[in-house]
Amino acid sequence: MKNSDKKLGMGVAISRRDMIHGVTAAALGASLARSHMAQAAKETAKPSPLTNHATQTPVSATTYPPLRNGMRGAHPGAFEAAHARRDGAPYPAPLPTGETYDLVVVGGGLSGLAAACLYRRRFGADTRVLVLDNHDDFGGHAKRNEFVSDGRTLMTTGGSAYFVAPDQWTENTKAFVKSLGADFTIKRKETNPFAQLGLRPASFLPHESGGDGKLYPHVRFTDPTLEFLQTAQLPPRVRQDLIAVYHGTVDYMAGMTKEQKIQRLQTITYKQYLLDYVKVAPETLPWLPGVWCLSKTASSAWFAYFRYAPGFSTLGVERAPYSPESPQSAAADFHLPAGNSDLARLMVRELVPQALPQGTWQSLETTRVLYDTLDRPTAPARIRLSSIAVRVQHVGPEPVGLFEPDTRQVAVDYIRDGKCLRVMGKNVILAGNNNMIPYLCPEMPEEQKTAQHKAVRAANQITTVLIRNWEAFQKAGVNRVDTPTRFFASFALDVPWAKNDGIPDMDPKKGVLVTFMTGTNSGILNNETMTRTILGYDMPDKLSMQEQFRMVRMGLLQTPFATFERAVRSQMNDALGPYGFDAARDIMGITVNRWPHGFAMAQNSLFDPPSPTGEQPCEIARRRFGRISIANSDASGQDLCNTAIDQAFRAVEEIVPHNYGYYNRI
Repeated sequence: MKNSDKKLGMGVAISRRDMIHGVTAAALGASLARSHMAQAAKETAKPSPLTNHATQTPVSATTYPPLRNGMRGAHPGAFEAAHARRDGAPYPAPLPTGETYDLVVVGGGLSGLAAACLYRRRFGADTRVLVLDNHDDFGGHAKRNEFVSDGRTLMTTGGSAYFVAPDQWTENTKAFVKSLGADFTIKRKETNPFAQLGLRPASFLPHESGGDGKLYPHVRFTDPTLEFLQTAQLPPRVRQDLIAVYHGTVDYMAGMTKEQKIQRLQTITYKQYLLDYVKVAPETLPWLPGVWCLSKTASSAWFAYFRYAPGFSTLGVERAPYSPESPQSAAADFHLPAGNSDLARLMVRELVPQALPQGTWQSLETTRVLYDTLDRPTAPARIRLSSIAVRVQHVGPEPVGLFEPDTRQVAVDYIRDGKCLRVMGKNVILAGNNNMIPYLCPEMPEEQKTAQHKAVRAANQITTVLIRNWEAFQKAGVNRVDTPTRFFASFALDVPWAKNDGIPDMDPKKGVLVTFMTGTNSGILNNETMTRTILGYDMPDKLSMQEQFRMVRMGLLQTPFATFERAVRSQMNDALGPYGFDAARDIMGITVNRWPHGFAMAQNSLFDPPSPTGEQPCEIARRRFGRISIANSDASGQDLCNTAIDQAFRAVEEIVPHNYGYYNRI
């Protein structure tokens, strides 16, 4: 082991590093090394001092997925069989389970869980529903990470973090969420207790990029003051360019009308705008953030302006009335301690009442789901995890006339514990990634499959770290550290949870969670250093947004846990070491939530020509196919909780005429 790695604590035993908890990787195309699996089997999960709410028995990461650390999100065992199916690898003849359901839902994210709930409400509580999901936990990207420290449960989001402007949702979705027991009209306390103690954001300028290796308290690098840029140690040209971007007084598009500026911004990339109009040097670009989950070459300059990227304040043009990054819209968002996983849990409770007790959503925030209740044979609704669908096909003759009843069933084959199994459904809703549907259902029309292939999602990640205490943050007077040009662009103390919005335990000698972000968001492409590390080279300029997403996805799946761990340890040591932090001593657990298929994306005006018919690819992709409907965030082209639920409503309503004996292919 390198001396630097030893100093960082890379050899120190932390909570379940890089483990596979009870997951047997699919035999089909599984690329997991046998040695890695054997090592994981030797590890034992430490039991939590907290208990199962029904039996009062201790729970551990073996039986409770949110406690699992290491590589999460698209964890080992959750995707290999699907990739093998994509690559054309054969799979064993399916073994019939003998199970037939009124509805089989493929995908247990927010859209899939909502579809299961809505179907049972529409057709009766005695209908039989099965939800299959490839992960070892439900919720899709609405995952929670839990850690145990000093006898307390510390929880945070492992994916989708908040609900965007619930007051603007459709009435159907508002009513559905409220019926589950969640009321987003009750505003939660949004104050940051660390800020109330006087802790503020800071910036760290790394040596390897020309900085002085010092921490600058009370400076946000994504909104730096002019005084900071003038006095901090930065490469001279970088200093000049950052001042121009953040504090320039010159109209960089002088001589053009407002309409001409907008038209030009819509047709060039953000990188082109920075290089050709602001005239920054190429070496300055890594110091500047990307846009949401996009790189500077995948975002138009107009979208960058819309998302409040820097460099446009002198142009004299106006944004659209609503922007998701504006203070007005942010004030309308709704945050929960463990992100959107809390809503997924309420849907699971409706489907499987034994999984969670009754009570308000606030009272259940730390109550643990009973995972052993999710797939009981006698239950009308079942949730089957670690089950990767590989084939979905109709069985029986296709109806001939427009009004002839469709009496076919749908066979759903999936891989679980290395076996290929088959269940039958009278109806099926596909609620996973659109990209996978053409491989599951090759009989679909070519136009529809082509549209589904266009739904390439952005890769993103959130890394959560448990540290022994936050005394170093207190000594430095900081609650967040921006680290430009590093693998992680920032890390911050996670806001602690307190029951009923009470006062959280703020003892700096106790453990706390730290969240490591990629950049201005969790999208990987917006951080050039992380992208370069994952790929091994700089992203080429001439690639489309979808091509960039595919490249980063492949690189992310091949990047070992140790790369993330080393970055976590080195960045915390560099910034907080002078204040007493020691990564080898103080880091207690690391969870990397990687999402190779992350945010669902709409069309990109830079690369996608307008539809000649006006019908968007997502509308073509979601068309009903026989007894198969489609509900997911791809179906709307937006990565939002409410649109995922809206699509679940649509998919269930498509089933209504079929279940009442009519066949309509129009």
